[in-house]
Amino acid sequence: MLRLRWLIVPVFVAVDLASTLLTNQGAPWTALGFGAGLLLLNAAYSAFLSRRIPLAWLLRMARFESALVVSVPVLVVLLHRDPRNALRYGVLVGVVGAAAVLPRTIEVAVVGIWAIASLVIADVVAMGFDPALLSHDTVARWAMESGIIATVGIIAAYLHGSRELSAERLRITSEAADRARSEWEATVDLLHEAVVVSDLGGAVIRCNRAFAKLLGARPHELAGRLLPQILEGHPPRWYEGKTDGIIEVEDTVFDSLFEITTTRTGDRLVRVIRDVGELRRLYTRLVQADKLAAVGVLASSVAHEINNPTAFVTSNLEELGRYLGAYESGLAELAEASLAAGAAERASLVLQRPEMVFARREAASAVTESLQGMERIRQVVSTLRSAARRDQAGEPASAVSLGEVVDTVVRTASQDLRAAAAKVDLAEGIEVLGHRGELVDVVLNLVVNAIQARDEVRPNRIEVLLRREGSQAVIQVADTGKGIAPQHLKRLFEPFFTTKPAGQGTGLGLSLARNIVLAHGGSIDVESEVDVGTTFTVRLPLLEADAELAQVETLRPRGQRAHP
Repeated sequence: MLRLRWLIVPVFVAVDLASTLLTNQGAPWTALGFGAGLLLLNAAYSAFLSRRIPLAWLLRMARFESALVVSVPVLVVLLHRDPRNALRYGVLVGVVGAAAVLPRTIEVAVVGIWAIASLVIADVVAMGFDPALLSHDTVARWAMESGIIATVGIIAAYLHGSRELSAERLRITSEAADRARSEWEATVDLLHEAVVVSDLGGAVIRCNRAFAKLLGARPHELAGRLLPQILEGHPPRWYEGKTDGIIEVEDTVFDSLFEITTTRTGDRLVRVIRDVGELRRLYTRLVQADKLAAVGVLASSVAHEINNPTAFVTSNLEELGRYLGAYESGLAELAEASLAAGAAERASLVLQRPEMVFARREAASAVTESLQGMERIRQVVSTLRSAARRDQAGEPASAVSLGEVVDTVVRTASQDLRAAAAKVDLAEGIEVLGHRGELVDVVLNLVVNAIQARDEVRPNRIEVLLRREGSQAVIQVADTGKGIAPQHLKRLFEPFFTTKPAGQGTGLGLSLARNIVLAHGGSIDVESEVDVGTTFTVRLPLLEADAELAQVETLRPRGQRAHP
């Protein structure tokens, strides 16, 4: 608006100068004075705006200026006594200026009315307030000028109202856009995936907290920097993609696998980065766990199928042993009968044949050894079924002999334990309330971990102990293997955490073992030192009778024994 007035005021002054000079009405000092005054007001207005004067003062000045500009016809008539002076139409500048500056439409309407009144007052002053000089031409001029001013005022008011409506819509749209932007920025910041927006040259425009956290910085610290500089030392595939697509980057610095989705929008590149390394590792472990579960089901099925023929082979061997006893009795009776019949020499020759001597000497021991072998098969089958039966949820707890549980595990891993020169010391008569299959699973996990902890440099000695401590049963599995690093101890019982190489562990064994022990009302502790060894200690509450007996034994003076 200030620029418009800097242009319009000189134009009106020039028009008045031309009118004055062409009609020989005298010196044009009036137009020059009014023009200079309006330009001075304009300059003052500009100075106020540059100094950030309060809005209320600026509005007051705008109202005063609009009223002053509209009063130009009255001032011109007072000086020139000429109602036809071109400066009278300066009222239009006042009306348009008011529409552009004043905040309310009603104020623009007041300025328009005052403009019409100014023209009428100017002509009345020029007539000397003499009604006799009022002519039809004057009234017609008033009507024409009022119509022009009213039309300009209506247009100005309409434009003013449109401006207000547009400003309100712009304000609402701007607030909605700011709110939407804030919401999106907050949403992107809360994403676990790293998001970075860059130009085609690789300069970061913005990024979320996940990306900044990945690099150990803050989002505003990365803005404006180049991705090759930020990711120096990392694979260049991080920032090489310039088109839409998905790539995977194996980053040895972060020790993980990343999936980068790149989307190009104009001259911007949006990259969404997901750390899929841990997800892939978890997937591999779950697949391995599923395979182990399938092997467990298969082992249980195979054990069941083996158990049936084992049962009737054992039964037949036992019958064969009885048959051998009957056979020996029959031979003894035949020998006595042949002696009585005088055929002792012939009977002796038959019994002394090599095949008969060998058969009589080896048959009984062969049957006995076969029965021992079948008993071994039965034990292996029973152990397989116990180890494969992991889920006993919903079944009632019962008395479980921990000695039998540990012995089952020791027989299962007997070959590896013999190689480790294992020491097994099991106290007798220790029972707890629980589920046998689950307790077998706990001890088996601990023993397998001890076996796998062997170090190639030095021997791994394993010790499995079962004893009483007050009202608790204690199972202790110790090894002299590699040990566990201190930073890994606090995560040892987390699901899927493992320090074993890929394919050798799922990270579920100790987590499941701990859950089982806690469900039985016990506790599991671990002590470990690198290159020294590891000791796992499981404590379970004894059966109520065992607990009472242990308490009595503790209170009884030394040297005294309980009488049966």
